[in-house]
Amino acid sequence: MRKLLRKVCMVVMGISILSLLGCSELNKKTAKIIEERLSEKYNESFEVKYIGERWGTKSNNTVTTYVKALDSDIMFTAVMDTSENIVENYPEMRLMHKFASVFNKAIENQGLDASSWVNIHPKQPIEVTKDMTIEDYLEKSKAEYIHVEIVMRHDESITAEKLKTIVQQSYDQFNGPSISATYWIFNDDEYIKVNEFLEKVANIDPSSLESYKYDRTVFVELTENGFVDSDEDINKRLEGGGDYNSLH
Repeated sequence: MRKLLRKVCMVVMGISILSLLGCSELNKKTAKIIEERLSEKYNESFEVKYIGERWGTKSNNTVTTYVKALDSDIMFTAVMDTSENIVENYPEMRLMHKFASVFNKAIENQGLDASSWVNIHPKQPIEVTKDMTIEDYLEKSKAEYIHVEIVMRHDESITAEKLKTIVQQSYDQFNGPSISATYWIFNDDEYIKVNEFLEKVANIDPSSLESYKYDRTVFVELTENGFVDSDEDINKRLEGGGDYNSLH
């Protein structure tokens, strides 16, 4: 199951991203068009932070930009073609941030330092609107489970009980569906580095975290039948004595 989860990600950050600092006039023009169109659509202020893959080949007639909503600091992608048609995922990323805020609050309650990146697996696709609530989305999408990547600073107080409590509190607030969480635990210096990267992305592909020196990963899953793993198994993984694949 974990291998499947690793393949699923709403937004994958492009490998080559060019900062707009010192960019060409073409990049500046592209950014201005996208910012103005988004502002007209949502009545908010936006800033194109990075430009990724650009048109110029037979197979690519679009340019991908990474945009920040200035009021909320939410990052998302906007893709524009040569006819200036724009496809973006701002409503979806606003919704994902609402889900992530639930996990982040639960993390804060445990006195831990971390951020959450959510992927939802709906039974049926639905149109996501800018102001859609968590409750409305779960009801309409019939979501079967939620997976969250949690990037966490190493702390001696981390225990199986705390990691399970974070998942349990989120599960209770969502009133189902099943939740699985991968905790990526980093020591201080590497945690700072990975957060510098996370500030630039709309969402994360788990494989991008593997390029950093993480201390360990811990997988916790909660279904309607309860937690899949015992405290003992989770604590073993926290201590480096086992991993998800070897225990299943």
